[in-house]
Amino acid sequence: MGRKRRPRSGHDAVPFYAVILLLAAVTGLYSTILQKRLTDREKLEEYQQRMADLRERKQAAKERDDEDALERIQDEQLEAAGDQLGMMKVQFRPMVWIMLLTILVFLWLRWKVNGGHLGADETGLIVPIAGAVSWQQPLAGPMSTWIVWYFLGSMASRQLIQKALNV
Repeated sequence: MGRKRRPRSGHDAVPFYAVILLLAAVTGLYSTILQKRLTDREKLEEYQQRMADLRERKQAAKERDDEDALERIQDEQLEAAGDQLGMMKVQFRPMVWIMLLTILVFLWLRWKVNGGHLGADETGLIVPIAGAVSWQQPLAGPMSTWIVWYFLGSMASRQLIQKALNV
């Protein structure tokens, strides 16, 4: 008779390295979408255009040694510095939501790896140069293998998603 197959439990269905890559891709997707929807691109472009215009006018005033114009431009630059706070706020808003969701993913991954909740066959992976490493083992400085694997997957997936969504 044939060998009895051990039934697969729920956590054995997908290898842990694939779970990390899937979470990294999901993180890349929602962070790209949130950033695209919550960032006011027109306001950012308007501010950048204003700053570029001030730089050009300042350079032109320097070239013709126009001290009065330089003084007026510096006053305008001081006013524009107040706008910079508003721009930081526009860029910070999506970051709060992205970090909130990402922290939850990190906490779950940390619990899974450091809490001993991995299956017996999910001890780590083989990495170029480093060889076979465990998920808890530091791989890049003090960063554990699972964090490095997550970051690499997240960066790669985010680039692909941004390209696909034309962001």
